[in-house]
Amino acid sequence: MMTARKTGRAVLLRLLLLLGFSSFLLILSNSAFSQSPDAFIQKLDSHYYYPSQAGLKKLSVKVKWLQKDLKSTQLSFISHPEVLFFWNAASGERRFQVDPRLKNLTKGRRKEIENFFLNYREAILPRRLIQTLSGFKPNPPDKAYFKTTVVYQSPFKSDEIQKYSLDIDSEHWRIARIDLERKTQPRNVVSDFKYIQKEGKWLVSETLARFDVGRDSYTEKTSYTYKKQAGFWLPDKINQVFKRGDHVQYFYRFLFSGYQIN
Repeated sequence: MMTARKTGRAVLLRLLLLLGFSSFLLILSNSAFSQSPDAFIQKLDSHYYYPSQAGLKKLSVKVKWLQKDLKSTQLSFISHPEVLFFWNAASGERRFQVDPRLKNLTKGRRKEIENFFLNYREAILPRRLIQTLSGFKPNPPDKAYFKTTVVYQSPFKSDEIQKYSLDIDSEHWRIARIDLERKTQPRNVVSDFKYIQKEGKWLVSETLARFDVGRDSYTEKTSYTYKKQAGFWLPDKINQVFKRGDHVQYFYRFLFSGYQIN
């Protein structure tokens, strides 16, 4: 029987997987909407760097997943099985696969790892805002000095994601903060962003998400570094630190290598 402590860790892990990279990627709701976001989001999209918009058609890449050993006083990492990521614009394929050369893994363990990575697909190839917000009803922007707030509301009370509030740096045309309103816990997730600029467009270099569950406060800090691969700026390394209060729950590092493009 699982102990209360193990149960708590399992709940935290499920919560982390649920959030995934929502602070950056704006998790899609499950409903099939038909209404498109307005021209405001299209303009915002045009200031972000998307490899898929720069001519990328397909790729594969090897992802090495490391987890910091929190029991060690040194910066030592536990290595998990490597996975391969495949993406194809024409077919819509976007999947992870445990390296088939690893023979000592059970079928269940392979499936567990591949499911874990489902939340990290768009860390490699982010989805455009116009796709993510499709069907959400925009409220008129609230403008202030060098800042615009726009709210996108789901028309369905059954959707997990009920509302996105975007604080936009209208001087540079990039998102400064997202306030995400959810149907279930955590009901409110606030994320702040830092950027770098590549080829005149913005790439996220760091996100800091904050939320509460019960009496506990959590943070998820994710940092990104990029490297040019065959003419496209793609992730080279991602670090992610998940904390409850001041206590580190998880420290993940993802390393990308062996890109095969177009």
